[in-house]
Amino acid sequence: MPDAERNSVINIKRLKKDGSVSEGIIRRISACLKDGRIVIMPVDNIYAAVALAAPDMEKKLSRTLRRAKKRFVRLVSSFKMLDDLALFNKNDYDFLNRIWPGEVTVVFRGKQPPGAHDTIAVRYPRSKFLLGLINEMERPLIFANLYKGITRAQVYKKNDIISSFSDSVDLVLVVDELCRKHPACSLIDISGLSLRILREGKVPSEEIKSLYFLGAADVPE
Repeated sequence: MPDAERNSVINIKRLKKDGSVSEGIIRRISACLKDGRIVIMPVDNIYAAVALAAPDMEKKLSRTLRRAKKRFVRLVSSFKMLDDLALFNKNDYDFLNRIWPGEVTVVFRGKQPPGAHDTIAVRYPRSKFLLGLINEMERPLIFANLYKGITRAQVYKKNDIISSFSDSVDLVLVVDELCRKHPACSLIDISGLSLRILREGKVPSEEIKSLYFLGAADVPE
C-alpha cells in the first residue's frame, strides 16, 4: 500500500525488489490513462507526464506542459507492439534485442497514415513497473520528461514534482528512491541506411555502435 495518498498524489518509498509496484497502483494509473487523463510518474528513473498514444492526447499533453511539442516518444512493451508502429528489418530486430529493454530511444520509419510524420520515436523501457502498466493497457503510451524553465533542468525532487504538477494533472506517482537526478536516455536513429547517434545519454555511444555492428562480419558481401 502507498505510504501516503491524498487527492491526486500517490507516494511510495520504493519499488518492490523486482522493480514493480502493487496491482492496486497499476489499476489506478491504468484507469486514469484509459479515461484520457495525464499521469506524472517515473519513466526509467526520470519523471515524466504520461498519456495514451493518440493525437488528441498529444495536444492535451502539449497544452498541460505548455510545451509546443509536435511529437512524443512511444513506449512499448513488446516487439509485436513495435511492429504495429514502425518499419524495421531483420538486422534492425537483432540490434534492438541487444539494446532493449533499456534506456535508448530509437527513431524509425513509421507506419503512419498519409500526411503524418515519416518517422516515429519509440522506446522499450527496462522498468518492470512501466512494462506492467503498458501490458495492462495493451497499447503504447506517450510521455514528455518534466523540465524546469528555459534551462530544461530535470524536475526530480519530491516537493517540486508535487507542487508544480499535482494541480495540473490527474494523478501523480512519486517514488522516493527515484527522486534523484538521472542521466537522460540515449537517442539514436535507424530510419535510414545507417546508425546515427542523435544524443549521448545513459548508454554510451561507443557501446551502442559496437552492438549495432556486432553481427556485421556475419553478413555476406
